[in-house]
Amino acid sequence: MEKLCSLSVVAGDDEVCPRGWCAFWEHGGAVIEGGCAIDRLGVRIDDPQLARHLLELRRGLERVRDAQAGAAAGKQLGALAPPDVSGA
Repeated sequence: MEKLCSLSVVAGDDEVCPRGWCAFWEHGGAVIEGGCAIDRLGVRIDDPQLARHLLELRRGLERVRDAQAGAAAGKQLGALAPPDVSGA
């Protein structure tokens, strides 16, 4: 069974944890498994207003990450295109 996002549950939603797609996800490595940074804080979040605020912060971080990734991909694509196509 998929785990629900603890913030979304407190906020009144039932969003499945997006895991690696979430801005609060720590990917882990050789010493520690991947996991939610919010859950790892060990702070009990039971205030729906705080949970909604953190979810909005997460969405903002994800928008910035997506915009940066899109700009980087555009530059890479432009570098691969021949000059007559790329406009260079």
